[in-house]
Amino acid sequence: MEKIRKILKFAMRMEKNAKDFYEFYAEKDVSEETKRIFEELIEIEKEHFDILKKEYDKLGFAEAPLDISWVVDDNFKARDPHILADNSDMLQEVDVGVSDVSVMRMAYLIETDFWHFYDKAAQAVDEPEVKKLLTDLAEWEKQHSDMFYKKYLELLDKNLRDIKIILK
Repeated sequence: MEKIRKILKFAMRMEKNAKDFYEFYAEKDVSEETKRIFEELIEIEKEHFDILKKEYDKLGFAEAPLDISWVVDDNFKARDPHILADNSDMLQEVDVGVSDVSVMRMAYLIETDFWHFYDKAAQAVDEPEVKKLLTDLAEWEKQHSDMFYKKYLELLDKNLRDIKIILK
């Protein structure tokens, strides 16, 4: 049971961090389409967290999962997962298309990591109900991964075409 507790606790933190990522970058200088996708993912990650928390509570685990706040104090509130280096071109005024490529790639990697985590976690537990939950989450994350990868390739292709035009 300890393995299941640790898996669920880790999964809840992952889902919370992903929600924070999408919230943070939805407020940045990204295209309306990327903003819309991220706003949908914010709700999906909340749902995933709630599903995991419900199972966590149902199994009687008393310890609350770690909740990370980006609030420094009441005068300065920041929600910055600080995934990017301070000198990243995404933090400067740059072409939205380039920014979207970078953010979409990170979202793809996040969802791919989740997919692999849930798949491995499902293989590591014997409890049928928890195994099914983790398997379902793996399938959902695989769908997200595929969607972001497709969008990432579309954006990358568009930017590469734009570069070829500029280089002529």
